[in-house]
Amino acid sequence: MKQKIVRMMLLFLVTGMQLIFAQERKVSGVISDASGPIPGANVMVKGTNNGAQSDFDGKYTIKAKTGDVLIFSYVGMKDNAITVGPASVINVKLQEEGKELDEVVVVAYGTAKKLHMLVQLLKLNLNSLKIDL
Repeated sequence: MKQKIVRMMLLFLVTGMQLIFAQERKVSGVISDASGPIPGANVMVKGTNNGAQSDFDGKYTIKAKTGDVLIFSYVGMKDNAITVGPASVINVKLQEEGKELDEVVVVAYGTAKKLHMLVQLLKLNLNSLKIDL
């Protein structure tokens, strides 16, 4: 009888520990570079759709489990992958990637006033209209 009680207690202890470690928690911090905080940087939990963006001061908050890998990225910066440990605050400093664009394509569209557009449409409609007498 005593062994059954000990086994049951051990079983509850093991399952309880798994539930504690498997739960998500909030991880927060600041994303910055050499010149200061980066607003609008991306934070993703690898292998999931869970993500967040940093605010104007470079601060972010995301839900993650211990052992998850966070991917920090921003345009023109190298991606940084950090594994979530016991700490709830992870500050990241991104490095410049150093790649330059080869070329830039600019596409421009013209605008027309509504009055001219109506006149052109009416002209097209009158020319295409055929009346047999």
